[in-house]
Amino acid sequence: MKVWILGLGVLLWCACEQSGMPHTITDDAKWVDSVNTHFYKIYSRSFEEAKELTSRAVRYSQKNQWPEREALAQKNHSVIMYMTGHYDRALAAGHRSYDLYDSLKDISGMARICNELGNYYRKAGDPSKALAMWDEAEHLAKEAGDQEALGTAYGMKGTFYWIQKDFERSDAYYLKSYQIRVQEQDSVGLGYALIDLADMEQRKGNLQGAEDYFRQSNDIRSKIGDYQGLVDNYKMMGDMYRKEQMWPEAIQNYEQCIEACSALGYPDLARKSYDSLASIHRIVGDYDQAFYHLQKAEALEDSLFNIEKSKVLAELQTKYETEKKERLLAEQQVKIQQKDMITLGVLASALILLTLGFHYYKRKKLAFQNKLKEEQNKLREAQITAAITSQEKERSRFAKDLHDGFGQLISILNLNLRSLENNGADRQSIFAESEKVLEEMYGELKNICFNLMPQTLIKNGLPAAVREFAARVSASGKLSVQVDFFGLEERLSDLQEISLYRITQEWVNNILKYSDASRVTIQLTRDEQELTLLIEDNGQGFEKGKLLNGSGNGWKNMNSRANLINGELELDTVPGRMGNTLIVNATLVEVSAENLEKSVKIQ
Repeated sequence: MKVWILGLGVLLWCACEQSGMPHTITDDAKWVDSVNTHFYKIYSRSFEEAKELTSRAVRYSQKNQWPEREALAQKNHSVIMYMTGHYDRALAAGHRSYDLYDSLKDISGMARICNELGNYYRKAGDPSKALAMWDEAEHLAKEAGDQEALGTAYGMKGTFYWIQKDFERSDAYYLKSYQIRVQEQDSVGLGYALIDLADMEQRKGNLQGAEDYFRQSNDIRSKIGDYQGLVDNYKMMGDMYRKEQMWPEAIQNYEQCIEACSALGYPDLARKSYDSLASIHRIVGDYDQAFYHLQKAEALEDSLFNIEKSKVLAELQTKYETEKKERLLAEQQVKIQQKDMITLGVLASALILLTLGFHYYKRKKLAFQNKLKEEQNKLREAQITAAITSQEKERSRFAKDLHDGFGQLISILNLNLRSLENNGADRQSIFAESEKVLEEMYGELKNICFNLMPQTLIKNGLPAAVREFAARVSASGKLSVQVDFFGLEERLSDLQEISLYRITQEWVNNILKYSDASRVTIQLTRDEQELTLLIEDNGQGFEKGKLLNGSGNGWKNMNSRANLINGELELDTVPGRMGNTLIVNATLVEVSAENLEKSVKIQ
C-alpha cells in the first residue's frame, strides 16, 4: 500500500512540474528524501521508473546544493544504471557518490557505495579491483559500525571467492553475512544471505537443503515486495536445476525469470536466461528452440551494449545526410589548396621545431656545463679552504705543543743549569733531574714528529704505522683498537699510504673526542682492483647529516684525501642504534704527480 501511495505522490508531483504549479524548496527536499528512502521498493517494482526518479532526485539535489541528498541519490542512480546495463553511467554516478560521501566524512555512505562499485568492477572483468572495493567497504563499515553494509560486504566477498572456487573462504563469509542479517532483522539482506546458503548446500550435494533455502528467500522477498530479488531467485534456481540436469525445472524457472524481467525492465538477467535456455534446448536436441533463444539473447546483448551508441550514430547519420552535398562540394573546391597548405604547414612546423629544439639543446647543454663548472669550482674552493684551515690548525697545535711542552721543559732545564752555579754541593741531584727533563723533551719531540709524519709509515709502510697508532691509542686506556690487514704484502704508493693513514687517524681521533665507544676495529684489504678501509666501533649512532653538513673541516679533509686516491667515503650510522662503520673504497690505479703534490700540501 505504501508503494502505491508513493507512486501516486510521484505522479502528482510530475503533474505539478508539467503544469508549472509552484512548489517550495521544502517540497523539493521532502520529495528527494522520499525517493531516496523508498528507492528499494521503487526499483523492485519498475526499473524505468527508478531511473527517472533517481535522475530527477540528483538534479534537484544539485540545483539546491544538497550534498547529503545528492550522495544518496547518486548511489541509487548508480545501482539502477548498473541493473539496466548502462555501465559507464553507473560508474560515473558511483564515483560521484563516493566523492560526496568522502567530502562529508560519511564513512557509512562510503562503505555502501564501495559495495556497489565492487559489483561494477566484477562485471567489467576486473576482479582485483572489485575485491579491493569490497575490502575497503568492510574496513569502512567496521569503522562506522554499519552492520548492514558489513553484511553486504561479507556477502559480496563470499560470492567472489565462490567464483574463484575458494569455498573455505566463501562459506566463511556467507555465514558471517547470514548471522548479521538475522541479528539485524534485515529482511532485504536476509533474502540475499539465504541464496548464498543455498549455493553452499548445492555444492555439498544437498539439493533438498538448497531448495529449502530458496523457498525461504522467495517467501521473504514476496512479503516485502522485492520483485527484483524474486527475479534473481528464478535465475539462480534455474542455474541450480540446470547443473543437476533437471531440465523441466530449469526451463520453468528461466521462463519465469524472463517474464518477470520483461515487466521489471531487467534486460541483463533476461539475456542470461535466454542463453541458458538455448544451451538446455541444444543439449536435449531441440535445435529450433535453441536457435530461437540464442537469437533472443543476442538481440538483448546488442541492445544492452549498443543502445547509446545507436542513438549517437543515428544523430550523426541524419546530420551527415543533410550536409553531405554541401560538404562534398566544399571539399572539391579547396582540396588542392588544403593539400598545399598542409604540406607547407608541416614543413614550416618541422623547421621551426628543429630550430627550437636545436637552440633548446644548446641552451640546456651550456647551462649544464656552467652548472658542472660551478659545482667543480665550489668543490675545489671547499677543498682548498679545508686544506688551509687544517694547516693552520696543525700549526696552532704544534705551536701550543712546543710552547706548553718544550717551553716548560726548557725553562726547567734552564733553572737546573743556574742551580749548578749556586749549589755546587747538589750537582749530582741536579744532573739527575736535568737528565730526566731531557728524556721528557725527547719523548715530547717524538710525539710531535709522530703526529707530523710517523717514521714508521715512511720506513715500514701503512700496516706497521697503523699498528703503532693503534697501540698508542690502546695504551691511553680510552679505546681498545684491533687491526687486521689482508693482501698488503707489497707496499702501496706514498699517496695511498699517507691518505689512508690520515683518514684512519682523523676518524679514530673523532671517536676519541665525540663517541662513547670502547672498542674499535680497523681492517684494510687489498685485492686486484680495489683497496678497502673499514673502521667499526661500538659507540652510539648519530645523525649523519650533522657531520656531512657541519662547519668543521674533519670530514672535508677526509673526503679530499679519498678523492686524491680515486676513493669514496661511505658512513653507516643510525641514531639510537649501537655501532658505526666508516668505509673507504679506492681503485688501484696509478696516482698522478699532481695528486701526490696535493697530498703533501694537505699534510
